[in-house]
Amino acid sequence: MKRKLPGIRPTLPGARPAAMRVPVRVRLWVPLLALAASPAGISAQAGTGAGAATITADDLRFRIGALAHDSMRGRATPSPELDKAARHIARRFEEFGLQPADGDSYLQEYPLTASRAGSPGRQSLEIVGPGGGTIDAADYLPVPGGRGQAAGPLAVVTPGGADPPTGAVAIMRVSSDDMRWGLESVRGILDGGAVAVLLALDVADDYFDGIRRFYARERLSVGMPEELGAPVALVRTHALPEALRAALASGAGTNVWEATVRTHSEFREERAYNTIGWIEGSDPDLRGEFVVFTAHMDHVGVGRPVDGDSIYNGADDDASGTAAIIELAQAFASLETPPRRSLVFMTVSGEERGLLGSAWYAENPLFPLGATVANLNIDMIGRNWRDTVVAIGADESTLGATLRQTLRGHPELGLETIDDPWPEENFYFRSDHYNFARKGVPILFFFTGTHEDYHGPNDEPDRILYDKTARIARLIFHLGQSIADAEERPEWDPAAYRRVVEGGGGS
Repeated sequence: MKRKLPGIRPTLPGARPAAMRVPVRVRLWVPLLALAASPAGISAQAGTGAGAATITADDLRFRIGALAHDSMRGRATPSPELDKAARHIARRFEEFGLQPADGDSYLQEYPLTASRAGSPGRQSLEIVGPGGGTIDAADYLPVPGGRGQAAGPLAVVTPGGADPPTGAVAIMRVSSDDMRWGLESVRGILDGGAVAVLLALDVADDYFDGIRRFYARERLSVGMPEELGAPVALVRTHALPEALRAALASGAGTNVWEATVRTHSEFREERAYNTIGWIEGSDPDLRGEFVVFTAHMDHVGVGRPVDGDSIYNGADDDASGTAAIIELAQAFASLETPPRRSLVFMTVSGEERGLLGSAWYAENPLFPLGATVANLNIDMIGRNWRDTVVAIGADESTLGATLRQTLRGHPELGLETIDDPWPEENFYFRSDHYNFARKGVPILFFFTGTHEDYHGPNDEPDRILYDKTARIARLIFHLGQSIADAEERPEWDPAAYRRVVEGGGGS
């Protein structure tokens, strides 16, 4: 996800078009009552000047109910239902008077590739030499992304050792603890002259079977996945000739065996959308800087039935955050005078498949990341405590102090914020703010934790605490307004910047 990706030509925000509209190609009727516009009396119209008062529990109940309706079939990436959600949100942005972020479109399209391991009949490993033969399929597992057939002398390689002879099939011993490192080493070994790479694993049956199940699932990547250009596979050490096992254990090179490696992967091109609208700031000196509000509109789709229910609705994860983004867009659009800095409202796709939509945006921003002063990300704010929200990243920048000041100024919200109480879960890396943080944008991630219905079919709209969700959204409104109106932009804590941006790690 972090490599430079080919993409849409970046577009800088320009003047508001005379007629803001969703282009014909995306202006498709959604044949679902669940995605109708909010009825009169529930949603205030833009221009009322009501601001945070437009964010109501009733509005959120309607919006979450629409996004997490059974007819939306869990909004998987990619799916027709997720596309409907993206277009629905685009229509709301148009109704509120937001400007489309990408020319005349509220939708930022990006390419995806779905890949999976191919037919077992087209995959094999044969070793010629003392004790050699065809390796049993139960002990051999091609790595998705490797393609084709290669043959050559088998050469043992070791970490930090010399490159294999050009034209050799490289084999390297890897433990279960070294799997990630081993896979990351493959590119360098191939660039060093190998025609194929074998990673020899000494692992238990259930571990190897788990990898097989993982590789059998379809995986998504942004753009085209890196083409390995050669076969790459895992082989269990016990299936190798005894003398070869000894050579691997000692790290000794060998020219005794030859290997023929065949792999096969299947690829399918897809696409998905981020929905993005913006409000130009009122200050001529600051409107070229941006506060970005994000939430992910996708969920995990249709899955294993539980008590007869196979639709994983994703009401909390993350229809709650997506609905909050819609409410925030409407609230800011209702102000007679916008804040000084410009505001960007973004619902991304592909979060559940690896933060894909926000990764694409981070490499292909429609608003300069260097001028993006803050990202306020909202993911799962509808369950658990009634008066508490986790603010991840509050200790990384002056945004934490601004948040505390905002809370003191709005006691009517009845909220308190706390630091991440689950650091072992690595939530910092698991939502879309991370792709902004790694690019140097100060972030706050609002989150109220997982629960027994997390990624299950019981994450339904009737389990959301709507009053609490509305109060959190109003807090984010007031916070965003403070950031957008401040004289100075937020500043990183130097140690956090070194860790997150320069070092590539989270808090």
